[in-house]
Amino acid sequence: MIFFLIGFAFSVQAQSTSEPAGLSGRTVSADGTKTTYEASFFSQYSPLSLNDMLQRIPGASISDSAAEGERRGLRGNEDAILINGQQITGKDSGGASALQRISANQVLSIEILRGSSSEVQSTTQRIINVILREDAGDTLTITVALPNYTNDGSARPIASVTYAVNEPNRNYSIAVNTNPIYRPWRRTKVTSDLSGQDILSAVESEQHDRYTIQTNGRYEQTFDSGSRLQLNGLGSWQINDRERREFFRDPRLPLEINQLSDNLEIDNQDEFTVELSADYSFPVGESDTLTILGLVNWQKENRDREVFDLEPADEPVIVRQFRQDISTEAIARGTYDRTFSPTVGGQIGLEGTLNTQKTEFDLSTLVDGELVPLPIFNSDGRVTEYRGEAFSTLRWRPWSNVEMELGLAAEASGITQNSVDVNSARSLFFVKPTFNAYWDVTPSNKLFLSLVRDVGQLNFGNFVATITQTDQELEAGNPDIKPVKSWDYELGLEHRLADGAGVITGRLFYRDVQDARGRVTFNGLISQIGNIGDGTEYGAEAEVSLDFSRLGWWDGVLTADYLRRKTSVVDPFDNVSRRFGFTPLWETSVEYRHEVKTIIDGHVSFNFSQFGARFINDLDKEDRLKEGGSLTLSLEHRLTDNVRINFSSNNFLNRTTTRERRILAFAPEGGRVQTGSRRDVSKWGRIYNVFIRATF
Repeated sequence: MIFFLIGFAFSVQAQSTSEPAGLSGRTVSADGTKTTYEASFFSQYSPLSLNDMLQRIPGASISDSAAEGERRGLRGNEDAILINGQQITGKDSGGASALQRISANQVLSIEILRGSSSEVQSTTQRIINVILREDAGDTLTITVALPNYTNDGSARPIASVTYAVNEPNRNYSIAVNTNPIYRPWRRTKVTSDLSGQDILSAVESEQHDRYTIQTNGRYEQTFDSGSRLQLNGLGSWQINDRERREFFRDPRLPLEINQLSDNLEIDNQDEFTVELSADYSFPVGESDTLTILGLVNWQKENRDREVFDLEPADEPVIVRQFRQDISTEAIARGTYDRTFSPTVGGQIGLEGTLNTQKTEFDLSTLVDGELVPLPIFNSDGRVTEYRGEAFSTLRWRPWSNVEMELGLAAEASGITQNSVDVNSARSLFFVKPTFNAYWDVTPSNKLFLSLVRDVGQLNFGNFVATITQTDQELEAGNPDIKPVKSWDYELGLEHRLADGAGVITGRLFYRDVQDARGRVTFNGLISQIGNIGDGTEYGAEAEVSLDFSRLGWWDGVLTADYLRRKTSVVDPFDNVSRRFGFTPLWETSVEYRHEVKTIIDGHVSFNFSQFGARFINDLDKEDRLKEGGSLTLSLEHRLTDNVRINFSSNNFLNRTTTRERRILAFAPEGGRVQTGSRRDVSKWGRIYNVFIRATF
């Protein structure tokens, strides 16, 4: 597919993409690396939010792959979103969340950058830079909604309030929002033996009620000296209440003599998050910049879980679980950016990180009518990691249409785990080179090449024992788990249609993965997350984004994306090649927004996404999970210039999730054999929403 796109792009005659700003509000830089959309470009649509404006720009979407993971440190997780040319420093309060709180009247212009940027660690994706107005004054944005859940007809109100002030050399905002999410669903389970006869059936129903209250604050000031200060803060409180009931029966027996099992699980969780960050940059000499930043993130999660046997009259508790996780992350970083000449620039920096997690995990089970504490190996303790990283980047433009970026980073860390059962210490060291190249073949066509040494993040929750939520099975912890590492190669082409009519992008990618993550055995009885060896991943992705109004057709914007990959790793239980767990073979999404000036005076839109089957390989089972497509429909009406009403339906297709399980056992002669199968089918209900958005 990518070769078709490349051929198509080169067959299109190069055309000028520059337009007078006063005529259209859109301009393209002479080298084609920056496209600027002035606020006047969007005036005919009377947008209320920055998100409304981004939906009118072809190719302005941010990638959200189902297989992407978190990288180590703050620098490795930087997103491709800038505000006033600067990133929003944060782990839980980064640029993507900041976009949701910016109203349209605060925006002076939006820049789509193609190429490298000193603000973003090596990336081949498009960078969005939002320039805020200095004369916008104060703005109040209010959103209220009342979603209705068709499974049981319940409703949970949603509210969001943002107050922002834009003044010369200073802007700040504070936002408070509540986001209740209710997910009732029903699942049927049927277990069969090798002959295909059903030997066990179950009906499981669950009500998942989650309520979040979150406060965000941001302050930015530019001083006369050219220095800039940015402060960010986040506070979040989340309640997760889950009630699950499961009823078992033997379908081979008559109902009147069937041995029934009826369990009720009540699982209450609450999570607190506080994040504070600050960065200060100031000029050094005529063209150099020094930036210092710091971040502190603190999270506390409590979980109380009880399982009741509803069959006896007294309904005793048969399992009781308590778990508390307290994690902290503190990061300090300094960078120095230097411009050597108009074509050469560079950056050097240091980053230090302290991560900790303290876990308490207690489990009691019913023995002779009494709850007795169950001893669990590696059930609690404290994990600490000290990490330091030095990095440098050199950017060079040898010719006017070619840009190169060479980076080198080295990190060293020490990890300790202390508990009654485990006392361990180890050190890690990684060298991480990067190389990016961008070639403007024509004013409308850009080739990009990338080589990255990537190191994944460690989840300290995998270091200690836990119970899986889906199957309620005990998992051993693994204090020796290693980060996933890979060499990532990427080659792609971006073709921009004339007059801003759209963007066509295709890319090929290949990943040589070391220490891939999966399930491994622990004492031959239970499993744990661990490293299963080396593997490979390769594939292609194509994206088409079109503005039909600029093609002379109708007023709508369409973005379609399709990704296909193949992965391979050796299974630790059978020593045969298989796919990566939880990595789908394909992913696709289609988003369309159509403006309707008459009747509703607004727009209609839809968003469809789906991905292929995912696999989970475990000691005694292999699961294949398949989800139906997710479709969201939306209709928005402009009540006034400042008020909109939106009607939408989430999960309009009422998708079904199916899990096909092969039940396995170790054979006396070696290897594993199938002893049965199980099929689980989950139903999710539609959600209907009525939103009212207003900006004053």
